[in-house]
Amino acid sequence: MTCEVENPTPDTIAANWVMRMDRAALSAGEQADLDRWLGADIRHRGAMIRAQVVWQATERAAALKPGAGVPTPEACRPPEAFAFLHARPAPVRRLSRRAMVAASAALMIGARPAPSREMGRFFSVRDAAPRSVAIADGTVRLDCFSGLLVGGADARLLDGRCVVSSRREARLDAGGLIFRSVGRMQVSIAGEKTVGLLLSGSAVAIRRGTGERFMLHAGDCLTMVADAAPRLHALTAEELARATNWERGVVELQGETLGDAAAIFNRYNSRKLVVHGQAGGRVLMGSFALDDPDAFARVARSVLHVDYVGSPGRLDIF
Repeated sequence: MTCEVENPTPDTIAANWVMRMDRAALSAGEQADLDRWLGADIRHRGAMIRAQVVWQATERAAALKPGAGVPTPEACRPPEAFAFLHARPAPVRRLSRRAMVAASAALMIGARPAPSREMGRFFSVRDAAPRSVAIADGTVRLDCFSGLLVGGADARLLDGRCVVSSRREARLDAGGLIFRSVGRMQVSIAGEKTVGLLLSGSAVAIRRGTGERFMLHAGDCLTMVADAAPRLHALTAEELARATNWERGVVELQGETLGDAAAIFNRYNSRKLVVHGQAGGRVLMGSFALDDPDAFARVARSVLHVDYVGSPGRLDIF
């Protein structure tokens, strides 16, 4: 197992091993390399335990979000990694996806947008402007309320939405799909729904478990809900533009109420829109800058004849 980081720590090496095992079973040569590394220093076994616990915690974090259901008692059993503490060195088994630690989910839920320095890199964006994260083969642009795990050449979208841009093949895991793309690709997770939208270049999507492959061309959208068969279809130019407005910093309203519009603006701004009474049901159409709620309030007053009052941290529309 190689690591691209100069002078990698044991935690970094262990994180890369865990992500490698998540993709598929190790080859005989890889297993031998891992066994030698584990036996070289007792601290390596501790690093592997920590890496396995954190990796499972990230999947537990996605399972704990609203609408994902209640974990079964079996899902709360201690990870198999703890067997290292009581047994002699042995080949590491690939962990069950359901072997998770609920308390560790706090590592991702509500985290500040800063990376962990020990193993992999965790990124989380709350109600703020989207941010770009460097990966081995390009960049990932994270939307608000999104979480990303990056380690080595791999990246996993835990929740939310992102755009992967790369000149070489980049890999992104999301839900039950694995995307390999060259160019620009938008991927999103919402509950049990995973969507991949190829904006430019070429891509292939691989379904976890079955290995079923889907070739995507620019404008193609692949949607999978829970364990149902993925659906591949092409978007029109108008649908494509609307789906990617967030990345350009634009919100396009086509019949949404002021209440709905306020919810969109509030995702991207610390200054919140608060709509009161009957004003919440009024409809405003047009395109607006996502980072300028004041301009939106002014247009609403001009077009809909509502009023607003600005104060630190909020704009009240009546």
